[in-house]
Amino acid sequence: MAADEALARRSEETNSVLMRLYGWQPHTVSLGCFQKITDFSKAGVLAHWPVVRRPSGGGAIIHGTDITYGLAVPSSHEWSKRTEDLYSAVHGALVQELNSRDLKAKLVEVAKKDQEQNFYCFNRRAFGDLVVEHPLASSASGDCKILGSAQRRLSCVVLQHGTLLLRRNPQIQGEGSHPGLEDLLQSEAGSVGDVIEGWLQRLADQLGGELIQEAGFSYSKNNGDIMTRTKRYETATWLNRR
Repeated sequence: MAADEALARRSEETNSVLMRLYGWQPHTVSLGCFQKITDFSKAGVLAHWPVVRRPSGGGAIIHGTDITYGLAVPSSHEWSKRTEDLYSAVHGALVQELNSRDLKAKLVEVAKKDQEQNFYCFNRRAFGDLVVEHPLASSASGDCKILGSAQRRLSCVVLQHGTLLLRRNPQIQGEGSHPGLEDLLQSEAGSVGDVIEGWLQRLADQLGGELIQEAGFSYSKNNGDIMTRTKRYETATWLNRR
């Protein structure tokens, strides 16, 4: 979380769109900024899991079989003007990539009011969520949500968090268990890696720029700015703020 905040500051300083992709080890639960800690406590199956609170909104996410992204967009960029525009740009690029691989993907156009307060992010259906029509779907909506995002508007930059489910988490059963991209993708349609590569390239094409990828860790433990920001996320005050 601290590294994503640092990414936002770097985006502001360089006036550039930056995206950080990462996984989680060990498997971890992240809560939305506005969720109540008591709701986590009531989810007994997660009682002994590591837990963090995101600076962005949304429902609880079980990490470990997903890719999370942090996207920072400076306020001078057209994508930062409206929430809907940024969701459409980022999620829409993946819809195009999935449709080209014979998956029936689309964006949710109308939020499901009866699902807005569900504890788990992937049981909700909010505007801009990416869903796939598939026989594995067990939701009342008849689709599988595989990508959801939430935003935090800082002083001169928009930070958008998103999680792409890669596969079903074997450590979770019941309502917190959801299929991911690998579970839905036909073998002849390519690998998950191929899909992600195509998605990122489509984003770069929308920006009219070159896709520049930096391999390896997306932050350094020796980065003083990140270490300073980390202290806030480690405190009980932040975790229990609601």
